[in-house]
Amino acid sequence: MKPPHAAASSRPTVDYPEPPTSEELPIELPAGSRWGVCLSHDIDHLGLREHLVDGFLLRYGFNIARQNLLRRWRPGRAVGAWWGIARAALGHDPWDVLEELLEAEARAGVKSTWFIAVRSGLGINYRPPAIQRAVDRLRAAGQEVGLHGQCSGDAAGLAEEVRELAAICGAPVRGLRMHYLRLGREVLDGMQAAGLEYDSTVMDRGNLDPDQHPLPGPRRLREGLLEIPLHVMDSTLFSVTGLGLDLAGARDYVRRLGDRAAELGRVVTVNLHPNSYSSQDPEIKQWYDILLSELTARSDVWLTDFRGLVERIRW
Repeated sequence: MKPPHAAASSRPTVDYPEPPTSEELPIELPAGSRWGVCLSHDIDHLGLREHLVDGFLLRYGFNIARQNLLRRWRPGRAVGAWWGIARAALGHDPWDVLEELLEAEARAGVKSTWFIAVRSGLGINYRPPAIQRAVDRLRAAGQEVGLHGQCSGDAAGLAEEVRELAAICGAPVRGLRMHYLRLGREVLDGMQAAGLEYDSTVMDRGNLDPDQHPLPGPRRLREGLLEIPLHVMDSTLFSVTGLGLDLAGARDYVRRLGDRAAELGRVVTVNLHPNSYSSQDPEIKQWYDILLSELTARSDVWLTDFRGLVERIRW
């Protein structure tokens, strides 16, 4: 039986800001692999405590009610999430899970790409010292760090964001995913000015049926610039403004999407927001742990991050 609402999401599709300059580009899968999964994380929050004075927690508290009370009657889950906010104020931050998520992926033997912002806004409010600590820890773990961009309408501003992150990393930055998936021509201009190689912001939410999903592949946007579409996001799977799936539905959805990818020989790009890997969102945490377990148990799937994926795109 198909999971409910699998055909489309109420969230809008994020399309190419201008016509790509190539058709879909082939990906050379490693020998023995029928399909692949590229893992990534958008860091919108490093903790709940960073929002104690910015008004975000009021919106977050309302969203808890919408997610846990309006769609599926789970008052216990809502009370637990609100208690998590109180615990954060008292010093135990349930969203401080970067280390826990790194450990889970290390146990699975996988790498992922982490997109982190360098500027506040639109719900992001972590500060430079926290950014530096996070980037240092990610790089020490051998993870790729990309930019979670904020300047969607300002090419020079986006290029400056890239330079700021490169200075924090002490190394060049190769990739981008825009915060809130806001993508325009100015973003492409900024990427070219900053020397980025790839973006992963485009997402088709109009046809999400896992048995019919087109799983669009990478395309060249401009000279030296790739677009690698995003296929699966935790919030699209679980949110009431997305597919509104529960744990069983999300697990089934991704399994069937994997079957579709194996049939087409495609690589599925996945995004998990790190703060969702917490006691505040136990279904999402369980889903990701199950995903890692099931994928690493298979011999026909290639698991990679974006730097590994880019190396196998013939462009």
